[in-house]
Amino acid sequence: MPRWGMVIDLRRCIGCNACTVACKAENEVPLGVWRTHVRYYEKGRYPHVKRHFFPILCDHCEEAPCIEASENNGVGSFYKTDDGIVLIDYKKLEKRTPAQIKTEAKAAIEACPLEAVFVNPLTNLPEKCTFCSHRVEKGLVPACVQTCIGRARVFGDISDRKSVAAKLIASNPTRTMMPADDGGGSGVYYIGLDAAHIDYEALKGGRQIDPKDFDNDIISQNTGPVFKGWTPNTPVNHGK
Repeated sequence: MPRWGMVIDLRRCIGCNACTVACKAENEVPLGVWRTHVRYYEKGRYPHVKRHFFPILCDHCEEAPCIEASENNGVGSFYKTDDGIVLIDYKKLEKRTPAQIKTEAKAAIEACPLEAVFVNPLTNLPEKCTFCSHRVEKGLVPACVQTCIGRARVFGDISDRKSVAAKLIASNPTRTMMPADDGGGSGVYYIGLDAAHIDYEALKGGRQIDPKDFDNDIISQNTGPVFKGWTPNTPVNHGK
């Protein structure tokens, strides 16, 4: 049985957001929420500044806290497959009341330090990255991997030492977002991950956005949450 996982080489990511767009198109993810998205940070002082990109998605943990939270709240729709993918069983939510669904979704959202779980504003159901399991079952890679023009994302069986993903992990220093005492291991490995991203407080502010923010012109689908409050008329300090 494979253990599906993903390696993200941050040295190759150019921040094009093709992964985000492909994920939205493949999984019909509505405006304002993401299964995967790309954050960035800048280092240096003008004019010697460099921008670093950081794709983030569900870690598909070995002992996923969202599953534990789901089970403790009486619905138990979150589960992990034998091949390591964390999914949501929507059949268990079909006959649940809106209040029960809201309680479980809230518990899962609060349990995940990566804020990878969100509520679909159109269905009011919890949602997250699935590694495009419907594609994996057909022998295809996730949509974000398929479309990555920098080939920064590599998907495969990380338990198979001969797979490309496993070889990348073995031949490069890698880090994961989920600590062993929280998620019990991860299905997503990063090459070139800055230590600042390991601090969950550094992720604060990246929570899924309220779709109403688009109507209120707080953010746009083009600029994303990083540019909150920015307009073309906003003064820019060039450090002169």
